[in-house]
Amino acid sequence: MHHLPAGRTSLRLPIIILALLFTVGAHAQQPPEPTFEGLLKALAPAPGDACDFPDKDREGTPFSDLEYQLFQQADKAIAQGLAEKSSAASTLEKLERLSAEINKKWSDERQFHFQVIDLAPAVLVKMTYRNRATFSLFAKTATDAWHAIGAAHDHRNMPTGGYESLDLFALARGPAHRPRFLARFSDAGCGSGVAVGYYAYEWNPQSTTASLDEFIKLEGAASQLDTIGESVYSPRDQEHSFLPVGELKTESSVITLPYCWFSAIDTWENPSLCAVNSYDISGDRVRFVSAVYNRPDLLPIAKAMEHAKAHDYPAVLAYCGSPAVARKFMQGIPSFDSAGGLHIRKIGPLMKTVNLGEQPTLHFDVEKRGDRWLVVAFRID
Repeated sequence: MHHLPAGRTSLRLPIIILALLFTVGAHAQQPPEPTFEGLLKALAPAPGDACDFPDKDREGTPFSDLEYQLFQQADKAIAQGLAEKSSAASTLEKLERLSAEINKKWSDERQFHFQVIDLAPAVLVKMTYRNRATFSLFAKTATDAWHAIGAAHDHRNMPTGGYESLDLFALARGPAHRPRFLARFSDAGCGSGVAVGYYAYEWNPQSTTASLDEFIKLEGAASQLDTIGESVYSPRDQEHSFLPVGELKTESSVITLPYCWFSAIDTWENPSLCAVNSYDISGDRVRFVSAVYNRPDLLPIAKAMEHAKAHDYPAVLAYCGSPAVARKFMQGIPSFDSAGGLHIRKIGPLMKTVNLGEQPTLHFDVEKRGDRWLVVAFRID
């Protein structure tokens, strides 16, 4: 038998008691969890428009953190209401009325609002507050309790600056009949361009994780120009037109998602290149169908420049007519991010010359071979 040194036993008991007292005291000092109503009151002094300052409360807590907690409390209220056989809409109407009273100094559009979409056996909810927008999907898990199912891109963790909008669309289900939906976020800074993101999700009731499966993620930008229509342009207008292409379609088993992106051929604060991607969602595994571009003749220039900047020779070669041209790209492309000028001249039915930038000026010849355009010549002045 081992014996403790003299005095060791007498010291141990007070230490244990002190530790227990400290633990109890720590729990006693923890502030209570904020309520939805309490958070509305905490946010009431904030400007309704998040692009107006200040952006923190009196204690220095960012309003975006309080908004995040507000959406969390809304999730809990909805889940509790569903468990008690109340509809999501009835719970959300109560929250909406609270915001209308507490945030009455704001415009109506900045107060708390919602949309409910039935995705039986799940329920999809959109929530907006100030400049923020988010979604939550509610479903019963293996424990037979209602929960908000997590998503990778619900945007509730994003900073509050700027303007955020959200559109939700129920999507056609595959043979397994799992609920699916598309979330389209538009994010605009306080006076800057607009980013666009598409996120398509599916919920599998048999999944062991309480999270949504993301099967499409497409992020880009929005153009300030109108979509390509039936207007007739002069040949010069056609060569220098950068209208976006395609429309958002989500009703059938083939969905189309239009987007644009910034590239090195842009000449002002607007993306020149745009595309529309098509996806076949008729099966349980989603299949990419095609991408249609507004300017397929200029796409290889922008892509080759992008990959040359990243020192990716195989990717550059994929957009060039020969290895020699690809090597010239790798050796000679300057590191500017956008062009100072762009001039396009048609020199044949399948050939164009493109002059890009000023001091230096980049000269490209692009040629259509089959169904693709490729860079077939390149030099710098």
